[in-house]
Amino acid sequence: MGKEVYVRKTSGLIRNISAWDALFFNLMVMAPTAILVYGVWATMIWPGVHLPTTALICIPLCIIVGIFYAIYSAAMPRSGGEYVWISRTLHPAVGFMCSFSLFVILLSVAGSYVPWFTQWALAPILEVNGYAEAATFVASNEFSFLFAVVCYLLCAVIVSRGAKVTSRILEILFGLVMLGLVVYCVTLLTGSPAQFAANFNAQSSMNYEAVIESAVENGWPSRFLTGATLLGFSFTLINFLGFQSSVYISGELKEVRKSQITAIVGAVIVFGLITWIAYQVTYMGMGSDFIGALSYLAATGDPSYTLPFAEPFFMPFLYQYAVSPPVYTFVVFCWSMMIIAAILTYIAISVRLVFAWSFDRVLPTALSKVDRRYGSPYMALIFVTIVAVILQVAWLWTPLLSYFAYIPMVWMIFQIITAISALAFPYVRKDIYEKAPAVVRAKIGPVPVLAILSVLTIAVGLYIAYASMSPAMVGTIDPSILTFSFGLYVLGVVIYFISSIYHRTAGIPLELSFKEIPPE
Repeated sequence: MGKEVYVRKTSGLIRNISAWDALFFNLMVMAPTAILVYGVWATMIWPGVHLPTTALICIPLCIIVGIFYAIYSAAMPRSGGEYVWISRTLHPAVGFMCSFSLFVILLSVAGSYVPWFTQWALAPILEVNGYAEAATFVASNEFSFLFAVVCYLLCAVIVSRGAKVTSRILEILFGLVMLGLVVYCVTLLTGSPAQFAANFNAQSSMNYEAVIESAVENGWPSRFLTGATLLGFSFTLINFLGFQSSVYISGELKEVRKSQITAIVGAVIVFGLITWIAYQVTYMGMGSDFIGALSYLAATGDPSYTLPFAEPFFMPFLYQYAVSPPVYTFVVFCWSMMIIAAILTYIAISVRLVFAWSFDRVLPTALSKVDRRYGSPYMALIFVTIVAVILQVAWLWTPLLSYFAYIPMVWMIFQIITAISALAFPYVRKDIYEKAPAVVRAKIGPVPVLAILSVLTIAVGLYIAYASMSPAMVGTIDPSILTFSFGLYVLGVVIYFISSIYHRTAGIPLELSFKEIPPE
C-alpha cells in the first residue's frame, strides 16, 4: 500500500509488551473482586444458585472462546482487535459498527465504575470509621464528578507513557487487589459463621437467624439448586467479559502467536480461580444460607430487610461485620484498586480503537499521531479523555446511560459477528489466510480448527445474549432501550459511510485501506 492509503508506512507503535503484561491487562479488564458485587446480583436473581460452581462452569467456556480469539489474532496481529479482522473479511462498515459500539460501552461502563469507588468504597470506609458527614459528601454526584476528572487525567498521564508503563501500573494495582483478597480470605477463614452472626446481630438492624427463617417462610429454597446454578452462571460469565482484551493491543505485543494464548487462557484460569476462592471463602466465613437468604429478602423487597444499603454486597458492606474498622479499611481500599485498574484498561482499549480507525482514515488522521518517545497515540488519548468526561456527566446527571441495560447482549452480538468473520476468512481473504501462521491454518481432518472454534464461540455468544435478556435479568423488554442498543450499531454505520463519501470525493477511496492488513 502506498502512502496515499494509510496515514504512514509504519504504525509508530512499539512491540514492548510481554505475554505476562498482557495477562495482567486482561485480568484487570475483568476486574477481580468485582465478582463480590456480581455474585450478589446472581444470588438475588436466581435463588438457589451455587456461586463457586458457576465459576468452575465459566472457566472451560471462556477458554474455548479465548483460544479462538488468540488464534484469530495471530492472523492479523494489529491494534484494534476485531475491528481489523471484521473490516478485512466481512465489510469495513461492519467492523467499524461493532467496534464503535464497544467504544461507547467501555467509556460508559467506566462512568458507572466511578460511583463504585466513591459510593461503594470511599463512603463505606468513612462511615465505618465514624465520618458520616464526609461519607455523605463523597457519595454525592458533585464529588463523584471531580473524582472522575482526576481519575481520567491520571489514566491519561499513565497511558501517555506507553503500553509498558501502563502494564507496570496495572501489575501494581493487581498486587494490591490480591493483597486485599488474601486478607479478606484469611480473616473470614479464621473466623466462623457463628462469630459473624454475633457481630451482625450486635451491629446491624437485623438478626442473622431471623433472616434465614424469614426468607424460607417467603419462598427461598434454602438449598442449592442445579437449575438455578446453570442459569446463574451466565451472570458470572458476564463478569468474565474482557478476558480477550489483549487483542486490542496486539500491535504492541511481542511474539503475538505465543503471547496471546498465554495472556488470554492464563487470564481466564487465574480469574476463574480467584472467583471460585472468593465465593467459597465468603460462604465459609459468612454462611452460604445467610448470603442466599439475605439476597432473597433484598430482591423481593421484603419489609424485614432493613440494612442501610439496597443490595447486600459481600464487600464492601457485609464484610464490615466480620472485622475491625482498620482491617475493613485496608481490605476495601485494596478492593477499590480493582475499580481504578478497570477504568485504566478501558481508557487504554478505547485509545487503541480510535487509533486503528484513524490509521485507516475512517476518523481524522490527526488522531493516529504517535509520540515517538513512548510509542503512545497521544491525540487519540486526548480525544478519548474528553469523551469519557462527557459521558461521566451523562451518567451522573441524566438518564441517558440507563439505556445501557442491554450491554451484554450488544457485546455478544459483536462476538458472534467476529466468529462469523472467522468462518468467512479462509474464503474471502485467501491472500491473508494463506500467509497466516500454521496455527491459524491448522485442521482436524478436513475441518479448520478456527472454524470449529468459531462455531463454539457463536454458541456461547448466543446463550449469553439469550440469558442476559431473560425476564429474570432485565424484566420486561423495554422497546426504547432495545432501540437505543441497536442504535449504537446504526450510528456506527452512518459514521463510516459519511467518512467513506467524504474520502471518495477527496480522491482517496476509503475502501482501499481495507485491502491489506495495516502496516506494523
